[in-house]
This record gives sequence, C-alpha cells and structure tokens, in this order.
Amino acid sequence: MKTAVQLRRLPGDDPPRSELLCGIPFSILTGKLGPIALFDSEQIVGYRIQHRRRTRAFVFRTLEVDDRLAASVPGVRPHVELLLEVHSAGRARLVRGLFAYLVRTNREPSALADEFYLRVGGVLGGRLPAHKILVSLLAAAQE
Repeated sequence: MKTAVQLRRLPGDDPPRSELLCGIPFSILTGKLGPIALFDSEQIVGYRIQHRRRTRAFVFRTLEVDDRLAASVPGVRPHVELLLEVHSAGRARLVRGLFAYLVRTNREPSALADEFYLRVGGVLGGRLPAHKILVSLLAAAQE
C-alpha cells in the first residue's frame, strides 16, 4: 500500500505549511493544495506542519495495510505507525537535526528500529537533549 503525504506551500493569509524532514518518496503528484508525496510501505518519514505560530513534527513508519487502530496524522493517508511527535519549533529543529546527523554519518533512517525513535521521543519530551545523548541512543540501536 502507498502512503500519501500532503505538502503545502500555498501563499496567502497564513495557510498551514508542511514539508518533509526525512524520507524519499517514490513519486510526487500534483494536488489542489500542493504536491503529494507517495511512499512505499515500511519507510520512515519525517513530516513538519506549521500553522501560524504553531509547529508540529511527526516521525512515522508507513504500513503495508491500513489499520484503523493505527495513528492518524494530519495530511497523511492512510493511517501510519506514529513513532515521534513534538509540538514546538525548537524541538522540530532538533528532529530535523537528527535526520541531518543520520545522513552525515551514513545511517539509513528506515533501517533503524522503531525503539530508537521511541527513545528519542522520550528524550525530546523532557529537557532538550545534548549531542552525547543522541550518540548513545544510536549506539544502543545498533546493538
């Protein structure tokens, strides 16, 4: 099954904007509200939504079949396995930095276990993490 992610970059009176933080779509379609990125199943996707002064970032894994008990993410169809969600611009920058670090160190985000992202979500839920915490979580994920 393919997962569709709506990307919005419309000009106007403060519309919601959304962008990919991570993930390489196999196809991009043109939609009324902007491009629609299509992903294969079992892929990790980082997605950020910004509306007025509110920012939310999501990290999820796409599913093979639609599970009505899975998480519903705005702008994403069908349901997905939500691994991480943050509600501030500062924490969304940290999620973006996480994916930049994974690229710099030649790690494939989809190859990392779901537990890694759940742990990162737990760390981001508290104080802002230091770089050493990220490195230790990556080391634990590779064992």
